[in-house]
Amino acid sequence: MASIELKNSLCRILADLVKSDNVISVDEMDILEEAAKFYELTKECYVASYEISLAEAAVCLADQKMHVREKIVDLMENLALKDGECCREEALLISSIEIVNSGKGRILSMPLKNRPILPSQIVYVDSTYNPRKNDLDRNYEELRRIVEMAGLELIYIPRVAMDFKVMKKVKDLVRLISLVNPTLSERAFLNKTRALQDMDSRYFFLQVLNGKLQMGLTMQRPSWLIGLPNSVVSGNDYANYLCYDVNMDDIKGQLITFIEGLNRRQGPYVVHVNHHADQAKDFLYGGFHKALLDVIAADKVETWEVRVYTRAGRNPVIDLSEPGHKFSIEICKGDAKYPVLINGREAAFYLLLLCGSASSPQRGIDFDYERELSKKVQAQFVEAYHLVSNREKIPDITSSSTFRPIKTKVMKGLEECGIKGELHLFTPTKTGKNSYYIPINPENVTIISREGSTPLLESSIYKAYLKLLG
Repeated sequence: MASIELKNSLCRILADLVKSDNVISVDEMDILEEAAKFYELTKECYVASYEISLAEAAVCLADQKMHVREKIVDLMENLALKDGECCREEALLISSIEIVNSGKGRILSMPLKNRPILPSQIVYVDSTYNPRKNDLDRNYEELRRIVEMAGLELIYIPRVAMDFKVMKKVKDLVRLISLVNPTLSERAFLNKTRALQDMDSRYFFLQVLNGKLQMGLTMQRPSWLIGLPNSVVSGNDYANYLCYDVNMDDIKGQLITFIEGLNRRQGPYVVHVNHHADQAKDFLYGGFHKALLDVIAADKVETWEVRVYTRAGRNPVIDLSEPGHKFSIEICKGDAKYPVLINGREAAFYLLLLCGSASSPQRGIDFDYERELSKKVQAQFVEAYHLVSNREKIPDITSSSTFRPIKTKVMKGLEECGIKGELHLFTPTKTGKNSYYIPINPENVTIISREGSTPLLESSIYKAYLKLLG
């Protein structure tokens, strides 16, 4: 018998699949009813699935045994083909579930905004300072043609920058930016022009995706970022993306396999390719280039920051807040401040997750209750606890009876702090069966003591965390 969590996740995945092509046939609803009987999916399961994201559902499915995962992928294929055609959106979603099941990627879900990644694009994202030369540098045109065979557009940021550079006169690009945002100063026009022409993958990752768009991406290796069909979670529109690990040793082979997998599922179609004829003179204001230009031309966006106030230890900050409104965790953006009203043990748990997310962005902290790992996690929790609470009795965070209520109170405190639209950046997010991380960029986390502010990555608590990690 399937668990409640799997049933809820299955409802989310199947509902997103049938809605992805904007057509829900009677035959599809018949298959859904058959699946509901087989997996015992009740009305309550569908109601619960409305509260979870596609990313959370995909993590749950990936934790199942292989035969369960394969059976659900088969169900998805049958469902997609029941109306006579498997569209690209359906094929992408099925392939994404397979990739997550194989451990080679993850799905990201976040509130829908104007983002420059569209369902027709596959974007190479790299956060490293000195990226190695790869097939995209050497054979971009060939790889672009391979991707086009599935009706997708290959986006490689250094190539996009070249498109802006072919506008040989800087004043022409300045004039273009001024059309998009005429309120900018002359200095801002020049700065944004240089940003577009000199942009590399790391700048795009840090300044565009995580800076201006506040996507909260973390990655330890280059990835393909691919837009998936959107969802509705608790009445709010959510964007979904596949973050697929790049095989740096065989980019061409990986893309061929991925595209062939999509085309096997999709019905026959015609791909229209219309490359711009005279980019040296004109600029095509559309697609990814338009979205990127709009984002860069926008006024400066204030970034979010998480502040952790030390309320105990050697250099505690005096808490002058009113009774009932004391806090150790505060989320800020510009002049706006959002204190998270949770107690010491919950703040210690949150600080523990911040440290784990900084050291292992892809996974965070694994609370799988294995003895040796549990000892390390508890020792790290004790270090965090001593910074935010003076109480002598320290709970065992590796005990499920302690972990669950603490996590629940942290989630409630975040939901009630007043942040709208971008709360996903600060919410503990599941990455495995018992693994969680916080999406906020660790460079935006600060530890505040009586001595002043210290970036998390330079703080004593983070150094102690790494030492205990061994």
